[in-house]
Amino acid sequence: MRQLPAMLLLFCLPGIATAQTATALPTIVVEAFAKTSNGWSSDEVLLDDIRRERFLAAVRTRQPDADEATCNLMLLKLRKAGKLTVKATRRGKPADDRVLPIAEIAARTIMEKFDVATDTMIADPTLRKAFDAAALIVDPDVSLYDVRKAAFQLRKSRRLKPELVLRVADWDKQVVVKPLPEVRSNLKLVPTLPGIYLFRDQTGYIYIGEAVNLRVRLTQHLNDSDRRSLAAYIEQTSGEGLSIEWHAFPKDSPARQVAVRRAYESELIRSRNPRLNVRP
Repeated sequence: MRQLPAMLLLFCLPGIATAQTATALPTIVVEAFAKTSNGWSSDEVLLDDIRRERFLAAVRTRQPDADEATCNLMLLKLRKAGKLTVKATRRGKPADDRVLPIAEIAARTIMEKFDVATDTMIADPTLRKAFDAAALIVDPDVSLYDVRKAAFQLRKSRRLKPELVLRVADWDKQVVVKPLPEVRSNLKLVPTLPGIYLFRDQTGYIYIGEAVNLRVRLTQHLNDSDRRSLAAYIEQTSGEGLSIEWHAFPKDSPARQVAVRRAYESELIRSRNPRLNVRP
């Protein structure tokens, strides 16, 4: 029987091809980073659209079908393992403090909705797009590079940690963010489910509360809130620049119990530090 050429045999045995490709990817990523980083750190390469596209293009000259999220996460993994031999000589400025609350709001929105870590959120193009969109809801003029960098800074300072309650159970929650004027004009957007609601603006979180029926409770707040400080703030701003985030749960979930909702609400108040809440 005539032997197949080695290259043809490789394509006939997908298991071998997959194993060799997986082995080769770290080397390809290191070489692509060395070729395109131009002195920038791995974080800076991933945060900037042009630098990231240049890096990915270099990877795909060697492996045309390379998945972007896999390549980006591999780059971060290699950096953490100390396997990027190219020394970073250029670093961008730290994110402005004004951007940190916007980054925290957007990052928590995506991390809780998709149950992902910060690295995956920035590395995966679909999740990064969702993160960018969440940041633009808070501030339409914010620099996406700055807000991504701020999210990485928050990750390194360990401020973006999952709440205790979320580590215990997810409860099939749905996380939604809407501009306050849009909710006010159509309250049917809000589900009649138990959950937690969060008012926020460009500076961070304003007020967090819980409700057995989110639509009923938010209707009360938007008509004339019984929380006088929140009512005064909404009236003062006319709702412009404010958004509402809600975490809605199925009616048969643990969130149907007021004690459970208040435990979750307390965790969010501790981690989000809303200005108008009394600390638990």
